[in-house]
Amino acid sequence: MNVAASLAEVLPLQVVGDGAREWPGICGRPEAVVHPASPTEVADTMRWAAAHSIGVAVVASGRRFHGVRAAERPFLVMCTDRLTGTEIYEPADLTLTAKSGTRLATLAEELGAQKQWLPYDPPHVDERTLGGLVATGESGPLWMGYGELRNHVLGLTVVCGDGRVLKLGGRVVKNVAGFDLLKAVVGARGRLGVITSVCVRAFPRPSVDRVLVLRGDSVAALVAVGRQVGTAPTMPVSSVLVAPARAPSAGAALLVRLHGAEPTVDADQKTLERHCGVSFERATDAVGLLASARDHVADAEVELTLSVLPSRLGDALVAVRDVLGDVPFAADTYKGFARVAAGESDFEAASRLRARIEALGGALTARAADRGRDVASLGSRLPAAAAALTERLEAVFDPKGVLWPCRP
Repeated sequence: MNVAASLAEVLPLQVVGDGAREWPGICGRPEAVVHPASPTEVADTMRWAAAHSIGVAVVASGRRFHGVRAAERPFLVMCTDRLTGTEIYEPADLTLTAKSGTRLATLAEELGAQKQWLPYDPPHVDERTLGGLVATGESGPLWMGYGELRNHVLGLTVVCGDGRVLKLGGRVVKNVAGFDLLKAVVGARGRLGVITSVCVRAFPRPSVDRVLVLRGDSVAALVAVGRQVGTAPTMPVSSVLVAPARAPSAGAALLVRLHGAEPTVDADQKTLERHCGVSFERATDAVGLLASARDHVADAEVELTLSVLPSRLGDALVAVRDVLGDVPFAADTYKGFARVAAGESDFEAASRLRARIEALGGALTARAADRGRDVASLGSRLPAAAAALTERLEAVFDPKGVLWPCRP
């Protein structure tokens, strides 16, 4: 069957592209590439795919889409690059609804005109889309001060694997009773449906955004300070440990971020320094320093992500050094989460590292930049009860199993 020709019978010709080329992030060639411009076109595509047993791999900006194995059956790529634009923005209510393919950089400009913003800082955030961000569920270190992204997604429009269109949540904070399906979709990485529209809560932009820096060669000492930051009587909005730190220092650095009015931030800095028993320096290039820390290991050949209890973060970073050596990393000291850069030759060693991290009660997964690299052996391993619940949810949202046919 000629997939592109068959799709052209149910979709406008301009939304169906030639799939006879490799797609970035996928080992294998899709049969076609679809660029829907509306939920209706997404639904038509999903119904067609379910009827013809064709897999669908959904791609947003592609920034966090890589290391995916070849599909075991024919598949097409659905790109959300035409699902763009703000639908409803209510500055007084601090709510914004936009199509899923809208770039976060575009939304930042629109919100900035009203002195508002979306306080999320995962890797390459400015290049990503709103739908892609929600699909991955990545909040970034700013969750410390603002909460997780999933708590601020108020509503979603989602197209299921069989073409059903669901409108979940709404445009108010409290809009659901019982099991909240919206929370299940956030962070599901596209396994439950194609997100076409998102309503998210915005926040007032702080008048002062101060970055405090503590440099040193001892990662253990900086981890200890990071733990003290988490127990201080004042709450920063993020606390990130980076190694190696950006020049002029080649060691590690702890970056602590404070938001608020200037007198409040001044008082918070003094309280923090008194509690931790250290003196922080103020970053002169806060924007550049934060961007460098945010994207520190995001383009590594193999990116490892580990999570442990915050009290075990020091032990986890010791394990990283023991197994992989002095590799670059960026760690959220409040959450006990770290992203570690590993080379392709380190992939087998990462399996040993995983055993060390699990012995600490944590978890480790891998993401490979190489399309051909099979990362299934380092994928997430859910407890039996959680895995069973996930399978049941996927069966409800995607009964034909067409979504993400080539994900590990």
